[in-house]
Amino acid sequence: MRVLIVGIGGAGCRIADAIYDDDKKSSSLRCTDGIAIDSDASSLTTLRALPKENLFFSKTLEPNHDEKTPTRLPNDEIIARLQSLDHGDIDALIICLGLGGTMAGLAPSLILSIRKTMVEPVFGLFTLPREAEAEEVRIQAANQIDALSGIMDGVLLFDNEKWIAKVANDPDLQVIQHTEAVPLPFKRSQSIPLAAITSGYEGVNHVIGRWISLILRAGEVSERPGSEVGEVALDAGEIVNTLRGCGLAAIGFARDPISAVSPDLIRRLRPAGHSVDESHEKAARIIALGKRAVLEEMSVSCNIADAEKALILIAGPSHELNMRGYMAFRHWIDVNISGFEVRSGDYPIKNSRFVGVAVILSGFSHIARVDSLRAIRDEKILSQSHGIAE
Repeated sequence: MRVLIVGIGGAGCRIADAIYDDDKKSSSLRCTDGIAIDSDASSLTTLRALPKENLFFSKTLEPNHDEKTPTRLPNDEIIARLQSLDHGDIDALIICLGLGGTMAGLAPSLILSIRKTMVEPVFGLFTLPREAEAEEVRIQAANQIDALSGIMDGVLLFDNEKWIAKVANDPDLQVIQHTEAVPLPFKRSQSIPLAAITSGYEGVNHVIGRWISLILRAGEVSERPGSEVGEVALDAGEIVNTLRGCGLAAIGFARDPISAVSPDLIRRLRPAGHSVDESHEKAARIIALGKRAVLEEMSVSCNIADAEKALILIAGPSHELNMRGYMAFRHWIDVNISGFEVRSGDYPIKNSRFVGVAVILSGFSHIARVDSLRAIRDEKILSQSHGIAE
């Protein structure tokens, strides 16, 4: 699936950069292009992956106004750049932003302008503020999600409250960066890279980038000549139709490492009759991973019974993608969501060290964390009205 990514504000720009960075690791299959828009020049300079010519410094020139806070975005300039990046093969646009931020409040005007000038569906990828954020930030987040969800084709949510804690406690989710080289003791000619492990928001962005890139590549790989195609190919239209017209959505992903030993060697060493047990184990692992993705690893906590649509993707080396487990998990999803649309596919990844299951659930009218933000806002409005009445 080919998308244009638009990062707005500090959080949105870093998410867009993380998706683009993960995508460009593939030497033969690219799915993204994108831009970043921010009123903070120093924040823009920290982005590592997006091309410098696609970074927009949005700073107001109006007198008597806080120069760090733009009153509007340069919509015409942004749309002209997006149109120059669209070579006719774009399936959708994804708007990335952190709810509660000042620039998120400027996004509706840009999104409406994009919808007037470009025909592709426009989806949102939004992070929710933490509960420790100031009340003003959480109230702004509630207002922004109400304003934005009504003008977009679908909104995928990621809860910072949940995922910062998960990243902090799971080394597999943390970012390991190699910074400057440090000389080895007593050997002037040799050095080792200094590894910096970053959790917090950067770790969350890393998770978002990895998950979104996986879904995008799965929806594009069937179009690549010579690629290993799954038994049930997932195309871009299925991803779009899972999200389009379905309000709020969540994504989950769970994976397990697999043996580094050649599967052919394992088959030769194991006794006859073992293949039946092995097939059952692989099927059970797919089911377990899928349930873990839905019940523990969703981007925002949600109730599967409230979902209208679902998309399932199993990914990993082809010899690990057990179709019996795949069909059993699909049936579990089918009977547990409230709607009737379940799309699915498998994505063989040669030489991968993991097998995983990704799930998108969409069509939520209520999500607990969003409802809690709205409740804070409504309570504030009520208390203010009482104060005026007194």
